[in-house]
Amino acid sequence: MTPMDAEVVAEVLAGRTDRFALLVQRYQAALFRQARAMGLEPDVAADMVQEAFIRAWEGLDGCEDPARFRLWVGRILRNRCLDHLKRASTRKTVPMATAVEAPGRAGMPGGGPLDDLDTPATVHERGLLGTAIEEALAGLSPEAREAFVLKHVEGQSYEDMTRVTGASVSALKMRVHRAREFLRDALDILVTEEM
Repeated sequence: MTPMDAEVVAEVLAGRTDRFALLVQRYQAALFRQARAMGLEPDVAADMVQEAFIRAWEGLDGCEDPARFRLWVGRILRNRCLDHLKRASTRKTVPMATAVEAPGRAGMPGGGPLDDLDTPATVHERGLLGTAIEEALAGLSPEAREAFVLKHVEGQSYEDMTRVTGASVSALKMRVHRAREFLRDALDILVTEEM
């Protein structure tokens, strides 16, 4: 049986420091997607995730609700990313296809036997779809992109999203709604142009 986050945190704090690796394995991919959604290049996003886990490790006794470790470390990551973006002072548009790729694809956790049946045509179609999504996501504001990824890629509730972003539920709902509308229009235009 897989231990809950609170159990793992308690074990780490009790001296079983090797158990922290379970938390890293559990949330590394989701945190990477979160960092990418904030507009970071893949290598920078990976560095920010690593830094967030280091800070979480160092301050683990300050985690007030270990059952919500994911949200706590997500907030640490968000703050690290914002600090980085402020230092960089310019935001770049980055490819987002890898940040929103569906679980179960080859090379990702949860990959299944159907991944081996990809034909050149399906690989090509998936590439075109990824490019279309990437282009559409690039048109979103960083806040809307982050909210969309947290809601629709990570599957977080609005209450959990407020803990990560610091924004109100109503603000997040509006960001997600606007992102959906924008993406629907952008992808509809792309599909129409392809026909």
